[in-house]
Amino acid sequence: MIAFLHGAPVFGMVERYVESIVRAAREREEVLLVFPDTPALEPFSRLRVQVETFPRGRSALRDCLSLRDLLRGARPRLVHVTDVWPPALVAARLARVPRVLVTHHTPELPRRDNLAGRLWWRLGWATRPEVIYTSEADRVTDGRPRGHVVPLGIDLDRFGSAKPALRQEASLVGHVARLAEQKGQRYLLEAAALVVARRPDTRFVLVGDGELRDELEAQARSLGLGDHVQFTGARADVPELLASFDVFAFPSLFEGFCVAVIEAQAAGVPVVATPVGGIRETVVHGETGLLVPPRDPPALAEAIVRLLDSPDEARRLAGEARRQVRERFSETRMVEETLTLYGREP
Repeated sequence: MIAFLHGAPVFGMVERYVESIVRAAREREEVLLVFPDTPALEPFSRLRVQVETFPRGRSALRDCLSLRDLLRGARPRLVHVTDVWPPALVAARLARVPRVLVTHHTPELPRRDNLAGRLWWRLGWATRPEVIYTSEADRVTDGRPRGHVVPLGIDLDRFGSAKPALRQEASLVGHVARLAEQKGQRYLLEAAALVVARRPDTRFVLVGDGELRDELEAQARSLGLGDHVQFTGARADVPELLASFDVFAFPSLFEGFCVAVIEAQAAGVPVVATPVGGIRETVVHGETGLLVPPRDPPALAEAIVRLLDSPDEARRLAGEARRQVRERFSETRMVEETLTLYGREP
């Protein structure tokens, strides 16, 4: 048996990663999936594997002891903690699970733990799990021993043949991400004002939702961008939206492996991004996209205008990026490499 332990009460990129691997693993052996009891994770209950849920809002110690007892009863040969969750790592060691892996998705993420959180963080890593990094850049950033690199992958068929969802009445610059400080949308809006001053026919489409939405909408109005920026909220038709864009802009401040960028590349959209985290492995400046410094709206605006004004260069960058993604970042490859890792000796 393989036990997957997942502690986040939301559904996003990491949760799609879990779904992909669990679906493949269940075809080979028994699987147990443990996650918080929350409506957001209802898709996990439909994966046709053994599931256990736990109440949200308990203390880390209670989570740890409950997981320990559950694992002692299940006796898995391997535990995969799908994102860094220290109580789960400690529980797996207390239960004497033979092999423990953890996927560390974003080593660059600034931590703001209180004293108890810092203690649990140290205890979790003191168990010395094997670590799966989703990019070589993350492995170098974190530098822990017993590390493996398995880049994330996407369903290439979904992004390679989608039809545009938006009418092309103007040049469209797109962005798909949670609306949060990490993703740099405030700098994108500042850049948008500079782009529109030079190319009034340009529109910006921000796809996603999050804690900064009200603030970002107010910023767009204050910059006079009311007719040039559209906030779509969360959408299920991301492949079709990507197919509508002339440029994809992603000015993130820190990242692990960035799925949003490779989705845009798979859709054939030229990318402007910042050289942070795993983006450095998917966007090579002048080869598979353009890179600009973080927090630099003028540089971001200049790169966007460059691609809008130079369609031949944009097509060249997009074509090479799409070829790279199809060779290196398929969901099938990610799953097979992960399952192969499960079968190795520790």
